[in-house]
Amino acid sequence: MQPSMRLQAAGAAILAVVLFSGLDALVKATTYGTPLAMVVFLRYAAGLIFSGGSAAAQGQLRIGWPTVRRAIGRSLAGLACAVLFFGALKQLPLAQTVALTFTSPFFMVLISAAMIGDPVTRRSLFAAGFGFFGVVVMLAEKLSSGVGSPLGFAMALASAIAYALSMIMSRRDTVHDSVPQMILVQNFISAAVVLPFALYWYQPIPARTLLMFLAIGALGTGGNYAITWAYKHAPATLLGPFEFTALIWAVTFGMVFFAEVPSLHTLMGAAIIIGACLVVVQPVAAVRPSADKTCS
Repeated sequence: MQPSMRLQAAGAAILAVVLFSGLDALVKATTYGTPLAMVVFLRYAAGLIFSGGSAAAQGQLRIGWPTVRRAIGRSLAGLACAVLFFGALKQLPLAQTVALTFTSPFFMVLISAAMIGDPVTRRSLFAAGFGFFGVVVMLAEKLSSGVGSPLGFAMALASAIAYALSMIMSRRDTVHDSVPQMILVQNFISAAVVLPFALYWYQPIPARTLLMFLAIGALGTGGNYAITWAYKHAPATLLGPFEFTALIWAVTFGMVFFAEVPSLHTLMGAAIIIGACLVVVQPVAAVRPSADKTCS
């Protein structure tokens, strides 16, 4: 691979992280005073607008039933991830929530072994155990000082499992379907599933909040294409570590927009998790990017 292509792929990966981090911050802002079901629906409805436009521009609007059938399980996993992640954002600081979701590579190793027969090495098992020590460090803060929500911790970890499952399904589906169609169908199915719940908990949304959701849709679509382009032109072993720069943006956005100063326990736990993930990157290298890079 030429150095210039490696540099461009790294730049695209960093851009994707920035876009997704901005999306997370906007979602956290919308959760104040807005029912969770409406937040999730409007996120996917906004994503549907932009992914539909992108698919149309690329002549990818004709979608067959096999593509839809393959997308059902992946969409449900992604939807579960979004509900859990958004719920965690409502109860935990932004940086803490993002740090906890860094455990997803460990779950990818275990799920890929169960679903598609990828090997599980001693190194990956050791890294998983070491990474969960980082989670224990964060939980110790809760047990000693009452900081953070137990339900928020559980939701963040569960969202990491759901995200790992959706990633493995995406690896399977990219063999058959194009990325624009995968993103479009996943947004449509997710929006359709959560629509009845959004209607049940409906409440009027200010115009300013609706504009924020349009921005969320644009950031999600842009981030998806940026990360997909990056993984198409460079291996995961090169790009994987860049995903952990999300913690930098989560800390920055949390401090600037929500006056959240990360605790020492959060930073120490995050450092342990990131170190363990760097060890496990090689076993996960074969996992292709999701049609929805983050469940957010």
